[in-house]
Amino acid sequence: MPTATKLVGGIALGITAMIAAYFFMQDQQDYRIGYRFVVGNFPVGFFVGWYSLGKDPGTGNIPAIANGIRSLVLLVIASSLVFSLFFIFGNLKRYNFRDPSDLPLQWIKTSFEYVVLAMTKEVAIALLIGGVISGIAAYQAGRRWS
Repeated sequence: MPTATKLVGGIALGITAMIAAYFFMQDQQDYRIGYRFVVGNFPVGFFVGWYSLGKDPGTGNIPAIANGIRSLVLLVIASSLVFSLFFIFGNLKRYNFRDPSDLPLQWIKTSFEYVVLAMTKEVAIALLIGGVISGIAAYQAGRRWS
């Protein structure tokens, strides 16, 4: 059931994901990351915000901030899994898989590499500020429009 908390949490975390992806794209000159990465992070952030932050925004401002940061951890994991899957399937010719279990293992390895690459100072600050604002916004929306 759509509620204001889910909608505000999804939109706020989606915008946070786009801003963090923009900073990540600016830092990575070695990789060819286009605007689709920035725009593609909005739906990932929206769904994480809808299902994670929208269900439990907290019972006060401090728990709302904690839930916003918890949702950020889920956002980083989900975004790295989604975009590493696109990377793996886009470059299947380059990989020589001998075993069916090599594809999931390469997917997880690439996901962890993306998380390590993404944790720069600018991206971490954008995520932290966005998570705090998202958590408080979702909590306030739940209080005022329920």
